[in-house]
Amino acid sequence: METTSVYADRKSLYIDGAWVEPATDARAENFDSNDEQSIGSYSLAGREEIDRAVAAARATLNDRDGWAGYSPFQRAAVMRRFADALERRRDELGEWVAREVGTPIERSKFSNADTASALLRFYADIIEHTDLEDLRPAGRGHSLVRREAIGVVAMIAPWNFPMSTLFFKLAPALAAGCTAVIKPASLTALNSFVIAEAAIEAEVPAGVINIVPCDRTTGDHLLTHPGIDKIAFTGSTEVGRKVGRICGENLKPVTLELGGKSAALLLEDANVDRLVTELHDLSFSNNGQACTNNSRLIVPDNIYDDVLAAVAEEVRGWRVGHSMDPETVIGPVVSPGHRASIERYYEIAAAEGGRVLVGGEPIRDRGYFVQPSVFADVTPEMTIFQEELFGPAISITRYSGDVEEGIRIANDSNYGLSGAVFTEDETLGIETSRRIETGTVQFNLANFDIGAPFGGRKDSGVGYELGAEALLAYLHFKTIFTPSVPAGF
Repeated sequence: METTSVYADRKSLYIDGAWVEPATDARAENFDSNDEQSIGSYSLAGREEIDRAVAAARATLNDRDGWAGYSPFQRAAVMRRFADALERRRDELGEWVAREVGTPIERSKFSNADTASALLRFYADIIEHTDLEDLRPAGRGHSLVRREAIGVVAMIAPWNFPMSTLFFKLAPALAAGCTAVIKPASLTALNSFVIAEAAIEAEVPAGVINIVPCDRTTGDHLLTHPGIDKIAFTGSTEVGRKVGRICGENLKPVTLELGGKSAALLLEDANVDRLVTELHDLSFSNNGQACTNNSRLIVPDNIYDDVLAAVAEEVRGWRVGHSMDPETVIGPVVSPGHRASIERYYEIAAAEGGRVLVGGEPIRDRGYFVQPSVFADVTPEMTIFQEELFGPAISITRYSGDVEEGIRIANDSNYGLSGAVFTEDETLGIETSRRIETGTVQFNLANFDIGAPFGGRKDSGVGYELGAEALLAYLHFKTIFTPSVPAGF
């Protein structure tokens, strides 16, 4: 576990279907989150490479002999080849993310390479069964309603799930006939070069996918580029507001998947054993580095002490270790800066009156490790209740057991991404779930489904990804008024 088996020194960028040398010598270096050793370096795109990538994406989008001329069935065939190529790189991609992000290895493979290939196949199937034109009777004649690709999409992926969140965007966009200019997160850019190799093997047409790792200044050039038709962004709420302002000023459509501070609401008859069984995936997924984690537990008086004891025992027993060790439950976090941020939140939580049940102290071993932590007696005015830590910690808040009070506390957040309800009363559970102000709610389980729409409310974002509905985010509608029925209808 101590040696690094992946290493890369990438000098070229994937633009217009080929590896190209950048015009500048700017480079970045990434590190293994387990041991702080370098795992590689890569070239950074400058403004010239951004312009080149956007131009390539635009050219094939407009070329009837290129991507623009592909039928939905031809696009689906390309997507399935791409999925095959990613599956052949499953172990390599899984290890890159395990080392860059700290995600335990088997979860890394599933949440990244497996999810990416599944999304490609899912949207390939959908586009083959989607009518891109339909004819409707009108007051005079008919309306021919067309669905057309929205255009060149700038895709900005986060570091926590660098592949799956990218393919939340890329898979439906390819199905719709769009082209992409992709900015991977700097902390996890090395895995994106393997994605490019898979695209080459799959013979994805030149210009359809372009990958341009870059610094923040160059990234701003991509955001404001006149050749971009839409922006799809996953990241922090702070940066999402900036992206939203830019899109508003330039009248460009945008999808924003942002932060979360989700709450799991337990009702008085909640099954504590069921909660504990689901706890890791519900609240600690990816070492806490998941925007959908339910990092607040809202617990009624009658089972409060039982929940504290059960949760503390469960979390205390988790193995914290190297992300490549299959026995690891909690791996390291992504960077020293992120580790410091989480530890600072731990200090604030204790200072404001949160009772530490588990963890709460720094780990000073080599690597970016943080103790999984549980804080009890947290009240809604505390920082740990309101702000997203993005680390392996939960806060537990007591309430009387009145369902109305529980719903009010759960909804006391600027965020609205995910949530959960636990009760043995199915009717009450579903009705309570309907009243949680979030885009998704998990009833008596921890789950995530690529076949259902995913998105946030309030400060958690704008628009939706996943499900058949996500295809609409990458399509324009055009209506052609015609006096008679066109041929073929």
